[in-house]
Amino acid sequence: MGCKRISDVSDTGNKKKKLTDPGTDARAVNPIGRRLRELRKEHDWTLAEVARQTGISVGTLSKLEHGKTDLNFTSVNKLATGLGLPVTDLTNPGSRKQGRRAITMGGQGTTFITADMDYEILCSEVANHQQGYLKGVVKSHSFDPELPWHSHAGQEFLFVLSGRLELHTELYEPVQLKAGDSILFDSSMGHHYVSLGRKHAEILISMSLEGYQNVADTFRSKKR
Repeated sequence: MGCKRISDVSDTGNKKKKLTDPGTDARAVNPIGRRLRELRKEHDWTLAEVARQTGISVGTLSKLEHGKTDLNFTSVNKLATGLGLPVTDLTNPGSRKQGRRAITMGGQGTTFITADMDYEILCSEVANHQQGYLKGVVKSHSFDPELPWHSHAGQEFLFVLSGRLELHTELYEPVQLKAGDSILFDSSMGHHYVSLGRKHAEILISMSLEGYQNVADTFRSKKR
């Protein structure tokens, strides 16, 4: 599926600004930020146009391009969906679907590094993708009820690979899980993971891809 055409800015007197070098070390910029910048340059999109199409603020998009912030997994999907792109066009633009199977060698999946969790996408390049698979490292060790919940359509399965984890949800009391434990829940219900103890918990996540029609060949998922 190709990019959506983002309509021109309608505000009178506002002209599109040419892209300028953000002045940051390209090696320090999140690859999604680099890819977004490339897409904007290719299609002559302003940050305001991308913000309006995706629902992500101009400030956040600018910080992403300058390597000053990262997006969580929900926001990456939101960005891809708003632009009419599969997620892999942002994370790994040279990738292609591999038909009836997909293989991810250890440590070779596309990664997202966020403040509270590191994600590695597993086996996303397969036709008719129905499930999303992630390996995660939960870096958050406390729960702040004032922060937005993670939530997305469908169901989410969690298996704890190592460490101990506390799962907070909107409708239930927190539940503690240890290595070998698993849980399946309605992921439209707000949820948040917290590692217990000094070590980060490692988890395996499988989530249904319900409701993300614009990224049918990869992931269609999540937010905090």
